[in-house]
Amino acid sequence: MPHSTNTLDDLTRATGGRPLTSDVARDAELGPAAIDSRRVEPGEVFWAMRGPNYDGADFADEAFRRGAAGVVTTRAIDAPKGHWAVQVDDTAEALQRWAEYRRRHFTGTVIGVTGSVGKTTTRQMIHTVLQSRLSGTASPRNYNNHVGLPLSMFALRPDHDYSVLELGASRPGEIAALAGLCRPKVGVITQIGDAHLGGFGNRQGIARAKAELLAALPPDGRAVLGDDPWLRSVAEGCHAEVTWVGTGDNCHVRAADVHTGQGHLTFRVEDCRFRVPVWGRHHLSSALAAVGVARILGFDLDEIAAALGNFDPVPMRCEVFEIREATVINDTYNSNPTAMQAALELVRDFDVTGRRIVVAGDMGELATEAISRHFQLGRQIVATGGAELLIACGRFARYVTAGARSLGMPPARAICCETVDEALPHLGQTLQPGDLVLIKGSRMMAMERLVEALQQYPKRRSA
Repeated sequence: MPHSTNTLDDLTRATGGRPLTSDVARDAELGPAAIDSRRVEPGEVFWAMRGPNYDGADFADEAFRRGAAGVVTTRAIDAPKGHWAVQVDDTAEALQRWAEYRRRHFTGTVIGVTGSVGKTTTRQMIHTVLQSRLSGTASPRNYNNHVGLPLSMFALRPDHDYSVLELGASRPGEIAALAGLCRPKVGVITQIGDAHLGGFGNRQGIARAKAELLAALPPDGRAVLGDDPWLRSVAEGCHAEVTWVGTGDNCHVRAADVHTGQGHLTFRVEDCRFRVPVWGRHHLSSALAAVGVARILGFDLDEIAAALGNFDPVPMRCEVFEIREATVINDTYNSNPTAMQAALELVRDFDVTGRRIVVAGDMGELATEAISRHFQLGRQIVATGGAELLIACGRFARYVTAGARSLGMPPARAICCETVDEALPHLGQTLQPGDLVLIKGSRMMAMERLVEALQQYPKRRSA
């Protein structure tokens, strides 16, 4: 049986750590990693990260109480009997070294996924298809930064065929660093949109940053790219073979007969029909990326279609359900101008018997464009979404409502709130059977609180 490369001995060698305990088997396999002591599960390894105002070592006892098998820490601590602790000079650096070690011993295909929108859904669609026949893993949640990516890589095992890893960035150079750590063989870029403008400046800057993934691919690697003009402009420097996916005639994986409705996206690739259980046409790029990657790994179209037919949508990304006989689109995970446009197109295309209502939270990281982008959002809510009621909340809410009013929305129907909590009564008291409600905002707004509260809100009494 091959060595697992995931033991306490391996950890100390890879990180240069010093064991603080001697009564634990050093060849025992390590469990998953955690960096939040409050969320430690039995058997996990707690990495006591340090920050400007905290030291994770202060929470080692809590981690042990919750069942942590061991702790990686920068200072000496006492581990309970049967548990272990390893002391390192720097937990963040040790995190990187341990991830590098795991990557060196991984022979499967690493697939890196980035893009302005759709990263998480694309990652999950690829994983859904590949795991139908192969053994592998994918980033949990949105573990896509300098801490999350190493944590995702801790799941790499020598017997895995693949790993799908999400790469995120808010400024130039971050994708290059992440790609250098995980060394992908296949790189996927979904689309270039207006996200993190504060760090990149404009779409050209965003495209150059995402193209750092292409530069990291080996000559015998493969790139799967959404048919985006900005990606076309930066793909020329890619040394790996490129597979373009989209609806254009110049795409290698081309979708035709695209339709959406009743919670499904349907399309055809060559002679194969696809029926994916998601809401909205904007999921097409994610589905096609999954097709492109799976084809590279030897899947045929019928296999891919069958797997995507069983796709389980990612929570808080265009989740559609009923509350009090009204339809709610819970798209609260994050927001940017490109993602808002896609969500508003979904609102537009819905068949509704009541009103179209949009609850819009602030979009983050727009820097000097924040005011103009939020004003433009208000106009899009009317022009694209066809909304009859707007509830905007956050620092830039007044600019969203001003934009909506500039296209004729009556002031009484363009409601400005400072907080999510303030928005709830406005929505709760007006929601009626047959209404359609989109709830969306950036992660910092935690708009899902509104969905949770709405589910508990008392029903309206009949007159």
